[in-house]
Amino acid sequence: MPVTLVITDLDVGGAERALVALATGLDRQRWDPSVIALGDEGKLVEPLRAASVATECLAVDRRRPLRAVLHLARSLRRRSPRLVQSFLFHANVASRFSAPLAGRPWVVGGIRVAERQKAWHLRLERLTSRLAVGSVCVSNGVLEHSKRQGGIDPDRLVVIPNGIDPLPYDAVAPCLRESLGVPASAHLALCVGRLDVQKGLPFLLEAAERVVALRADWHLAIVGDGPARDELRKRAADRPALAGRVHWLGRRNDVPALLKGADLLVLASLWEGMPNVVLEAMAARRAVVATAVEGSADLVIPGRTGWLVPPGSSEPLALALLDAASDPDRLRRYGEAGRLVVEADYSPRRVVSAYERLWGGILGFEDGGRELG
Repeated sequence: MPVTLVITDLDVGGAERALVALATGLDRQRWDPSVIALGDEGKLVEPLRAASVATECLAVDRRRPLRAVLHLARSLRRRSPRLVQSFLFHANVASRFSAPLAGRPWVVGGIRVAERQKAWHLRLERLTSRLAVGSVCVSNGVLEHSKRQGGIDPDRLVVIPNGIDPLPYDAVAPCLRESLGVPASAHLALCVGRLDVQKGLPFLLEAAERVVALRADWHLAIVGDGPARDELRKRAADRPALAGRVHWLGRRNDVPALLKGADLLVLASLWEGMPNVVLEAMAARRAVVATAVEGSADLVIPGRTGWLVPPGSSEPLALALLDAASDPDRLRRYGEAGRLVVEADYSPRRVVSAYERLWGGILGFEDGGRELG
């Protein structure tokens, strides 16, 4: 059965990695997958083509939506898929408008984040939602946000979370803390993510200042880059207590090793979808301190795999970080419990099977479980 997965681009990111895992994990005796990206060729084209998944990048500017629709329609006509599964906002909208020009395949959207900055995204998702059979939400929180703030009919939404293969994490050696400028005996919290307002990093820096006042051995390493980089580094520099205790690592391609070299992951986001880095931390057997936002609230089990705190407040975050640093044995227990949760509920095979059941139900040759429409 020919199916096409459409995404905005194929640069390295959570949604993009999820698409690659899905496209390469499908049962090829049942499905003939192809992938179309609206943007230029990105790094994730290579693993798709290596797995013999036909992949095309249209190189259209997202600021020229009509061109994107026409180019996508032309590509879909050549492939003649029975079903299109889109990922992310621009791909969702382009797929819905392209389908009538390309033989009218079934279209299923993919809502990957609880958008809180661009209200017009929510409005356009709602206005175009009837051009698709429904949408896959990446977490329960995203479904609730799409229903309450987006005004989308919940009967047209279904949840399929991200998945992760934990086995490769067992083969990764922990990074040496000394290579990060962190003493080997220190307690190290790791934060990974784009340096952007969404990630709540000003609150994390405020929390860090509270923690270091009480813990002489506590350090924070921040991985990532983004538009708020200079402002955040200035905030940290303006807090003398944080000198030598906050380490800016920039972009890294060794996040699994960094996770295994840290004591825990901290995520201070103000909103999310389903943060892959939390799954990665759990796969690496690390406890998690996170804000109770979309996705994190699905993944982190308070008192079992980590701590959940309200978003947008530094005091409860600091208290959770202090509590986590007070008991290394509990951190190890939480990390082991998180790994078991990943193995039981978030394996790539479970995710692929969920999409296959959904598509089979839409196409009428299998019980799709939770119906859309």
